[in-house]
Amino acid sequence: MDIAALQPSTGALIAAIALGIVSHQVYKRNEPSVAEFLLHTILLYAILTTLVSTFGPLSNIRLILIGLIDLVVYLFALGTSIVAYRLFFHPLNAYPGPILCKITRFVATKHVIDRDTHAWVSALHDQYGDVVRVSPNELSFKSVTSVDLIHGAKAGKIPKGPFYKGDPNRKANSMHSTQDLFEHRWRRKTWERGFGSLQLREYEPRVMHHLDVLNSQIKCREGSSMNVTAWVEYFAYDVMSDLGFSEDFGMLIEGKPHRYIPALHGATRLLTVAAQTPWIKPLMDWFPVDKQSKQDGKDFAKISMGTYNRHKARENKRPDLFTYISARMEGAPRPMSDPELIADAALIIAAGSVTTALCITFMFQQLCRDRKQYEEFQKEIDSCWDGEGPAIAPYLNGFINESLRLWPPAPTGMQRRAPKEGIFIDGKLVPGNNQLSVHTFAIQRDGRYFSKPAEWIPERWIESRRPSDFNHDVRAFIPFNAGQYTCLGKNLAYQEIRLFWAKLARRFDFEYAPGFDGSSFDQNIRYKGTFLIGPLDMGDNGTKEVYTLLKRVVLLGTVLCFFAKPLGFSS
Repeated sequence: MDIAALQPSTGALIAAIALGIVSHQVYKRNEPSVAEFLLHTILLYAILTTLVSTFGPLSNIRLILIGLIDLVVYLFALGTSIVAYRLFFHPLNAYPGPILCKITRFVATKHVIDRDTHAWVSALHDQYGDVVRVSPNELSFKSVTSVDLIHGAKAGKIPKGPFYKGDPNRKANSMHSTQDLFEHRWRRKTWERGFGSLQLREYEPRVMHHLDVLNSQIKCREGSSMNVTAWVEYFAYDVMSDLGFSEDFGMLIEGKPHRYIPALHGATRLLTVAAQTPWIKPLMDWFPVDKQSKQDGKDFAKISMGTYNRHKARENKRPDLFTYISARMEGAPRPMSDPELIADAALIIAAGSVTTALCITFMFQQLCRDRKQYEEFQKEIDSCWDGEGPAIAPYLNGFINESLRLWPPAPTGMQRRAPKEGIFIDGKLVPGNNQLSVHTFAIQRDGRYFSKPAEWIPERWIESRRPSDFNHDVRAFIPFNAGQYTCLGKNLAYQEIRLFWAKLARRFDFEYAPGFDGSSFDQNIRYKGTFLIGPLDMGDNGTKEVYTLLKRVVLLGTVLCFFAKPLGFSS
């Protein structure tokens, strides 16, 4: 076939280019779904083919091929218009950032797939400053003044961004993922009923029960190494399955993971990829994420549904978090649907376990890395804790806060959407309907707010011990978010972590297992929505039990001497 005969007419080419530019203007105002875009493309192909046929008689094959060429020209014009707009005319064009990030969000998606988003965005802030354009329609901030405007008390009209639409296995919004401000407020109130001070006191004996099981398992393994990462996960997830649904995954007893954990890890990875570009949600079956993650996402949805159904069918319900969440709240605009309750069921255990497990594991790593800190840590707990309930322990609290500062459970921040009228942040207008967030990992490691930001210094949280020249701006400490979206489980997480160390630090003296390289743990930290960490092999060196035994002997001797003299047993 003569190639020249396939060249479209000038009129058809001009029409294709014009349609590409016009389509971009329409899509800017009304972004189509994947299905809508495909439908539009098919219709445009039909229009272009019809247009070509008006320029003279053509065979069907030539008509189809010339129409396809026109379609390619149309798509090229559409793409060129989008790129030119994003580079030169976009409302966020004044903000700095890598050129590719201004053109496409797939750069950010690549880093999610590579599991290094936290470090990548932090490096961009080091290069470009307090605000970086990380995708065509999104800004990342790390100034302390931006926290209150985006997440804090002044952010009442700022809803969550499209990131929260991305879960391909969710049939309804959870309280966490809902973007409607009114909807979020009333659903959040249903959750608040399960996190009051009375409820936390009721949960404490249940936490202690699981700590007793963990304590027994560690004692059974004296003289051998344990993967602390795994055992802390078992503890955190067993606790939340109990507090959340009055069930027990049984991981501490069996010493192996329940299917829930790998399903959650895989589902989270799938979600963080899909959430970068929510429009690809219908295409997830073909998206380049490993098949296991896709299966994990489906398994996680099934496990969450099963948990909900068992709780719903149970007649004599022991008070737990889901009892409070699922009960109809007075003043609620409507009852929650089953899909919404299932979405909340999926959220309870995942959100309540990850922070606790990560914080404790990172504390283990630091304690074994710095024996001087470990000795002070144990000394404080020995002196002010009875092992059954919390007390004032400033060094422990400082250690917890340092873990959360250096390794926040949501390191890349929580995406928000600027209101239609826009919002002024740090003196500059962010136009409406663009995404923005404060990068938690970067701001909590900023020397302007925390001196020696990369160092683990618990004393910075103790006012009487903090050096006078230290920067310490708690407005930049946002591991549990801030404002109307502050994590409801914050106090429960602190309670669990304190009880954990009160129980174990008084009984064991942990150290790296023989041959374990602690630096390998740091090198293997990855991002998947939260931090993905590797094995942390440790053992109990036994000195704590000897020390405790000696203390008891000395105490017993003191008591005997006290009673011996009045009874005439001493000269």
